[in-house]
Amino acid sequence: MVINFKRRSRLVALGVAAAVAVMTICFVLISARGSGYARRVSANAQESVTVIVDAGHGGMDGGATAQDGTVEKDINLSIALKLRDMLDTAGYNVIMTRETDDDISDSSAKSVRLQKVSDIKNRMKIIEQTPDALFVSIHQNHYGGPSYSGAQVFYSKNNPESEKLAKAIQQDICSLLQPQNRRAVKRTGTEIYLLYHAESPAVMVECGFLSNAAETQKLKDDGYQTAMAFSVMCGITDYLKNEEKLTEVT
Repeated sequence: MVINFKRRSRLVALGVAAAVAVMTICFVLISARGSGYARRVSANAQESVTVIVDAGHGGMDGGATAQDGTVEKDINLSIALKLRDMLDTAGYNVIMTRETDDDISDSSAKSVRLQKVSDIKNRMKIIEQTPDALFVSIHQNHYGGPSYSGAQVFYSKNNPESEKLAKAIQQDICSLLQPQNRRAVKRTGTEIYLLYHAESPAVMVECGFLSNAAETQKLKDDGYQTAMAFSVMCGITDYLKNEEKLTEVT
């Protein structure tokens, strides 16, 4: 089984070695899905679907920090860029909130507080300007103790499709990458601004815990990040298939 790549130029830009690594991991993960899955992520079926990929934090806002100094914003961006490339290759329309280590605050915001407020409002504008898009925000979790691990997907209460999207992504992360993960999706409240205000299907993927040293090492690994991005893409595609928002490609 293979993925029918529509845009090879993206992989060329990543380099031959990186392309081989991505293809190897994706081939193994696709094989785990059983026959026929390659058709579901092939080009053309997703052309009308737009996904906003949000790499959480950035710039002066590093997010959570692991004990070894690993900063959340860097892992968020790395996974988000991998997800962007995979979605783009599969034929989705992709909008990124950021593609570099910068926040997206207005230049007029001078203080740290004003920069954070401006940044989050500008991300919200991107969501509002593309009302038919799916919104997927990539983050890493952190808790006081080191025993917590595993990805968990949070969803907006405003649109019933958000919970369905969250469950599809959570299921594919668990089945493809974290078979011991028993976490369930969780609805958010006012604590997550973007999900609280989003009217379109919106989820936040907490890929793992930076408070867990062993999981931090996984999250820093390029191959693991690739597998995480692919699992998220599978969840997006499965959600769309289940909701009959995509047509089967033969």
